[in-house]
Amino acid sequence: MEKEKRLVNKVKCLIRQAELPRFLHRFGPKKFFLWQLCIGLLIKEVFRLSYRRAMKFLDEFYGIKLHWTTLQKFRKRVPLVIWKTLLKCTTNNSIAVAAIDGTSMQRYNPSMHYLKRIDREKNISVPIYINVMVDVIRRKFTAIRHHATKCGEISDVKYLFKQSPEEVELVIMDKLYDSEKLHRVLRQRGTYSIIPVKKNWAKGQYRKQLKDCFDYCLYWQRNLIESLFSALKRLFGNHLCGLAARTQRAEIYMRLIAYNLGAIIMEIFY
Repeated sequence: MEKEKRLVNKVKCLIRQAELPRFLHRFGPKKFFLWQLCIGLLIKEVFRLSYRRAMKFLDEFYGIKLHWTTLQKFRKRVPLVIWKTLLKCTTNNSIAVAAIDGTSMQRYNPSMHYLKRIDREKNISVPIYINVMVDVIRRKFTAIRHHATKCGEISDVKYLFKQSPEEVELVIMDKLYDSEKLHRVLRQRGTYSIIPVKKNWAKGQYRKQLKDCFDYCLYWQRNLIESLFSALKRLFGNHLCGLAARTQRAEIYMRLIAYNLGAIIMEIFY
């Protein structure tokens, strides 16, 4: 039971740092605390449980008795500001080196019996695209933006920097983010960017600087974000259960928060 107690203390400390109220709704029925509902969603995502099994888990191990629809409604009603605040509190240190990249997750996970019934040979794929910023040194997720359809990656960089808890000294990205305008905006913020220049596109002051003196040793650290994506999908799965954008966003944020709470802080950059 010591691990369960430590998990409860982590969630309570996280909500205390975020300066969130004890109850989600100010005028609603104050029956369950905010930390109780958050730990219910956290357990559901970590152990890949249904709402009914998560309810039984809370009752047996924590003595929290609630109906499974309470967790379902809570996940749907939580505003985006609360998820952003909780994620920021898991990474409240300065970011020396950051990396930005995108990946996709699946909306459905149909069984082979269902595919046979509808006469489908290939799996049904409904991708959800996300762009993420990670702290390379501490190996934690710092900001995220998700889309239900395919969109441009460059437009999300400003959003990720705005949601980042601290100032970023250095950011690493791949060729998809190569833009002279983006380099200029990041330099005005005081952030140095390392992005490989596209072939025959070396136009502009900052692009020419990167082409002449490109630091491959720092750029190779970008592979860490791919490792974090792999770890996230191996731990929590690649598919999302929510159909609406609001519930999908809640699932993604809870997974990132759960990963950050269990991440090992690495102070050595290698």
